Amino acid sequence: MSQNAKDDVVLSRAQIQKHYRKLASGEVRSPLRTVEIDGHVHLGSLAAEMAPGITLLCGVSGAGKSQFLRTLAQHLDTKADADGRPRPAAVRMMGRPRHRKQDRTGAATVEMELAEARVPCLYVDTARECFDVLAQVSRVPAHELESERATADKAPRSAWFENALSTIMERPYALATHQELDRRTPAVDESASWFYYELSYRGNTYGPEQMSLGELATCVILRGLRAAPRGSVVLFDEPENFLSPRARGLLLDVIVARAIDLELSVVIASHSPEFAYQLPTASLRTLERSAGGDPRATISPGVIPAQVGRKLGMRVRPEAVLLVEDLFARKLLEELLRVHLPDLAPHVRVQDVRGADVVVTIASALGPTRPAVAFLGVLDGDTRSIASRQGEWLAYLPGSAEPEATVMETLTECAEAAVREFGVPEWEWKRALEEAWVCNVHDQPGAVSEKTGVDEARLISFATRNARNLPSLREGLEDLIDRIRELFAAR
Repeated sequence: MSQNAKDDVVLSRAQIQKHYRKLASGEVRSPLRTVEIDGHVHLGSLAAEMAPGITLLCGVSGAGKSQFLRTLAQHLDTKADADGRPRPAAVRMMGRPRHRKQDRTGAATVEMELAEARVPCLYVDTARECFDVLAQVSRVPAHELESERATADKAPRSAWFENALSTIMERPYALATHQELDRRTPAVDESASWFYYELSYRGNTYGPEQMSLGELATCVILRGLRAAPRGSVVLFDEPENFLSPRARGLLLDVIVARAIDLELSVVIASHSPEFAYQLPTASLRTLERSAGGDPRATISPGVIPAQVGRKLGMRVRPEAVLLVEDLFARKLLEELLRVHLPDLAPHVRVQDVRGADVVVTIASALGPTRPAVAFLGVLDGDTRSIASRQGEWLAYLPGSAEPEATVMETLTECAEAAVREFGVPEWEWKRALEEAWVCNVHDQPGAVSEKTGVDEARLISFATRNARNLPSLREGLEDLIDRIRELFAAR
């Protein structure tokens, strides 16, 4: 059957169940078999067997699931060689590409390094891409956006895409398409383009700014699946974001069917119990950290029973999303939630969206709509006096400076307690702080970590726990805690 013919097929429940049985039996053709990572700064060294077709990677927030996916994506980045960018060292992804190399006798090799075979790879961070699309739409004036769209080609219509979207969202869309548009002033690590999505339902045609987050997230995921070449590796970071439990189950049906039809290896990092209970045991993996602050991680196969679901961080969906400016702010806020709001922390997702302007744009657009998930932008403390950075849907991290400076202030003012907790000689701690202060503010906590051997995550945890002891931080901390609690009180 041709690929075009497959696009017209709507799977029956019997066909879907057959797909899950094939996953359970291992009778699925897909390229990825094993992954070995040696000496990763966050994951340490690990070796893991990937399941044929679909691998579901579960684990608590912060265990390293996203780090794992990004490392695999970087290793299989086909543009790395052309651009002169090095792939991460000491990573091996072994498997069976569709077009295997042959030895001198003409026999096909059983397994080989997928990067050497140039196996295509697609990585999708659902939440980040959704927020990026909304930010791009809000940044470009409406008339300019229409002009850019008028000169850009729309993707050819796909019956598979429209049928899959209608199945997952349970509404009959008349049209579902997208366009690739040039990005204005892309950052160094950003792509040169972004995607504008358009839907038509009951005679109404609308774009991302009018879509529900569930619709937009589903479009992002389906575009990725549609673009994935046969025999490729597809990496999804929490594709269940913003979907109802029922929609999540239907989405997984679509992903499984596509993986089997196109012989894909799909690795999904997820907190979704729907995924875990719907997939066969053979597809399940758990990523866990070693005890005692050891940076090493392990990935192990096995059943994920309901009674340990909470321990593994598998929750239906977050009740609130807190938007922050960058990764360091995200780490600080996640630790603040864990320490000061342990009752709410399991129900909150912290998302970094690259920049204060993006935080303001998305929080202002989504906060007032009161969707199924509450939104609050949490800006760095150095923006609290800026008039354009005020609003009902905005809050601030403690302090009146960047989050790195806030951490450094705590490490300095509470030096005696830090020396006791970390077991670092007082003279060494003092010298590390003095040498770090001459660095760029964003590099200072990392410099202290490097000079003392204390992991940066432990420094952030110490600062968060001791923030109430500093008058300059106490009021800001209490205000932020109150704002987060208000999100839940209003629901």
